[in-house]
Amino acid sequence: MTKASPQDYIKLHLIVIILGFTAILGRLTDVSALGVVFYRTFLASLGMFVVAKIQKKHILIPFRESLPLLGVGAIISLHWMCFFGSARASTIAISLVTFSVTSFFTSILEPLVKKTKISWIEVLLGVLVVAGMYFVFKFEYQYLTGIIIGIIAAFLATVFSVMNAQLAQKYEAQTITFYEMAGAFVASWVFIPIIVYAAPDTHFQLIPSAKDWIWIAILGLVCTVYPYNEMVKLLKKISAFTLNLSINMEPIYGILLAYFIFGEKERMTTGFYIGGVLILLSVILHPFLKPAKG
Repeated sequence: MTKASPQDYIKLHLIVIILGFTAILGRLTDVSALGVVFYRTFLASLGMFVVAKIQKKHILIPFRESLPLLGVGAIISLHWMCFFGSARASTIAISLVTFSVTSFFTSILEPLVKKTKISWIEVLLGVLVVAGMYFVFKFEYQYLTGIIIGIIAAFLATVFSVMNAQLAQKYEAQTITFYEMAGAFVASWVFIPIIVYAAPDTHFQLIPSAKDWIWIAILGLVCTVYPYNEMVKLLKKISAFTLNLSINMEPIYGILLAYFIFGEKERMTTGFYIGGVLILLSVILHPFLKPAKG
């Protein structure tokens, strides 16, 4: 793993700002969470393929080699369904803050996958995030369903980011992004009849309106192709823990944007903001407690 430069961390911060729009864009559409994922991943995989063609880059690999990438894509599909589902079941703020527990999950899972020692500093920072989550649970109990779905989304995000850290050492970023978005698209396509059969009385809005297509296009191309491609590149230089810890800044941008767009219905309790500050504190402390970490 090569050492990250200051420009890499600036790029990571830009990615986090872009990702801060994702929950908002998903909420602005009338399409169900599954539908949002279905169209987002289709546009993302198509967009990645077109970009590669324009740049004259060869991103296709043998089918057998692509299976792990397609499998990670299926995990990403589930993650996004839970992420958008959490926002629908509660608020954008809840879905974004619960997503921040990825750093705690990563502090445990990444060393297990890499077969390295667990960093107790990373675990303690992750515990600080969990402490923040305690306040969210305590004061926003009416959103319990959304919180639980959000935590599942966070765990799935941990799994695919740790797996991507391994895959990034073997494949080019554009190849990984293309196959994972294609895998996520196929998985969401398979999930549609399963969910409709499992919950026949539930209404699923799957056909986007003209307005929905605008938001989905921005979500699929601007907020997916660029950030996910760049994140895969960054995983050649930084750890999955550092990546996920930095992405904990996403709620700060997302909550501010959500309040500006949706107004009072995104206003939360004081306890929620205490929890948010604790989570933010884990991001601020990380470079000081672990300065040599990539």
